[in-house]
Amino acid sequence: MRKNGFTLIELLVVIAIIALLLSILIPTLRGAKEIAIRIVCASRLRQWGTAIQMYTADNGQELMRMGQYWGGNPYPHYINIRYAEQGRKALWSIEGINPYINAFSDTFVTDGLANDMVTCVNCSDDFMMDWIKEVNWADRHSFVETAYSYFAGADLVHENRISSNAKKVLVTDELRSDRLLMAEILNLDTSDGAYRYNHGKSGWSWNESYRVNPPPGHKVNSPNAEATGRSQLFGDGHIEWRKIDSDNNIPITADRFKEEWNGPGSGWMASNDTSFF
Repeated sequence: MRKNGFTLIELLVVIAIIALLLSILIPTLRGAKEIAIRIVCASRLRQWGTAIQMYTADNGQELMRMGQYWGGNPYPHYINIRYAEQGRKALWSIEGINPYINAFSDTFVTDGLANDMVTCVNCSDDFMMDWIKEVNWADRHSFVETAYSYFAGADLVHENRISSNAKKVLVTDELRSDRLLMAEILNLDTSDGAYRYNHGKSGWSWNESYRVNPPPGHKVNSPNAEATGRSQLFGDGHIEWRKIDSDNNIPITADRFKEEWNGPGSGWMASNDTSFF
């Protein structure tokens, strides 16, 4: 009489089948999770686009321009805290845009609080909100660094601080469907050779963790870029995902000003933090 149960060979076959199914399903599940993250991030960017359109409509079709300059350098991933002007043009500021999007608290100057609109979910909402309060709050600077870059006003940037491609693809003084308005941060901090991006092979990368304990998936002070892509917002409000090929990633420090980085229509903005797009 045969006993019930698996033989050793049957058990090994079952284990092999389970392992095979997991090897097939896990990459699919990871891919689905990344797609979901991109959808949330694209939604946040789209809300920024709507807020910018509303602000512009309320202000005689005048766009705010990139928010922070040091010695003529553009810093598209910074937003000024207070309203200010440069050459009679309003600069990108919390005070100007926040009534339309509420990304920062109404009492930001005194409490330094922001919400998850300042970041891609892949970059950890808690990290970015802590970063803003502990590193870039008003008691230290007149600006805040977020996980998105704002490019309007590219025409005001000096020629030697911007690639020739940039003024062809970035918003200048009007919102257009073929011009890039905002994007997820893609940046090299030249002071320590570290990259900042929200999507990468080894998770997201953000340097300077000395004030905030880095959360899981955070790659600190990465000397080598492994970005996989970023969402981009155009002047008419539509969003595109731009993939970054592994064999053509962000330029290393020595050749960060490559004119044709990532193909036609791409480029850089030079400052102590070089922004790529």
